[in-house]
Formats: sequence, C-alpha cells, structure tokens
Amino acid sequence: MSDVPVLAEREDLPLSTGAWVAHGGLALLPLGGVWGATRVGGDTRLGATAAETAAGMLAGYGPSRLLFLRPITPGSARWMDLEVAAFTGGLLLTPPLAALGTWGMGEVAFGRSQNQGDAYLGALAGAATGTLLAAAVDGLLTKLAEPSIRLKYARSLIGLALIGTGATLGYQWAGGGPRSNQHTR
Repeated sequence: MSDVPVLAEREDLPLSTGAWVAHGGLALLPLGGVWGATRVGGDTRLGATAAETAAGMLAGYGPSRLLFLRPITPGSARWMDLEVAAFTGGLLLTPPLAALGTWGMGEVAFGRSQNQGDAYLGALAGAATGTLLAAAVDGLLTKLAEPSIRLKYARSLIGLALIGTGATLGYQWAGGGPRSNQHTR
C-alpha cells in the first residue's frame, strides 16, 4: 500500500493582484478574437461569429478537459504516464471536434461559405492553434495562481474560449465568408 500516492489537499488561498489581472486580461483575449473574426472573413455579423465560437467550444468541450488535468501528487512515474496520455489525447481530439462544431454552425445556420473545404481546414488550423495556446495559457495562469486552486474552472473556460475563437478565426479567414448568392438563414 505504500506505493499508492497520497492525495494531498491543495489550498484555496487568495490570489495576488497580478494573478487576478492576468486572468482578467487573458479572459478578454477570446472576446477580441470573436470581434476580429468579423473583420477577416466576408461575414461581418458579430452574432454569427459568436455563435460559431460557441459551437466550437461546445463541440470541443469533452476532449479539451483532458488538456487541463493536473495530478494532485506530482512525481510518480505511473501517474505521469497517465497525465501525458490524457494530454496527448486532448491535443489530438480537441481540434477536429472544435473545428467541426464551428464549421457546422457556419455552414448550416448562417449560410454556406464560399469555399467549404478550405473553411473546414481553416477551422481545423485555427482550432489547433487555439488548443496549443490554451494549453500554454492554462499552464501560465496555473503557475501564477499556485498554490491556490482558485479560478481553476475559469482557466479551463478561458482555454476553451481560445480554442473556439481560433476555430472561428480560421473558418472565417479560409472560408471567405458566406456565399453572395444565398440569403442567410
């Protein structure tokens, strides 16, 4: 029984002012990305790009949770292998699902894009970029907040918003906006 790691309780300590500022500032980054998505493609409707981002976030929610797992007792080789496997699964599964959610919302609800294949590839590239950025931002904010576990779910939500925003930026940029001969639904 001595090989089983003991689950240590992490403390819920107050965060420093710098940690609060970093969390708040990085929470605004996806909002700027949604606004930026209205400028890079032919679709300037803020509601449409926000809905595409939300669809990408919702579709990528399940596998993205694997990106934000942290072991309670670091250092055990067995647990590190599981953490690396979970993180790799999150890196591989999150971008295609988030891209599919964004692409599907854009194609079905807001009119087809000019280049459907390019739009999905753009959403995939954007979601992959957003996934890497989300992992980096989560690591940075976790390091700033240590040893407190406060705002753990906010960090995950910020990361998920970065993934959805990346997918939307890629979709809008590569897809060329809605087709001009179709009315939006």
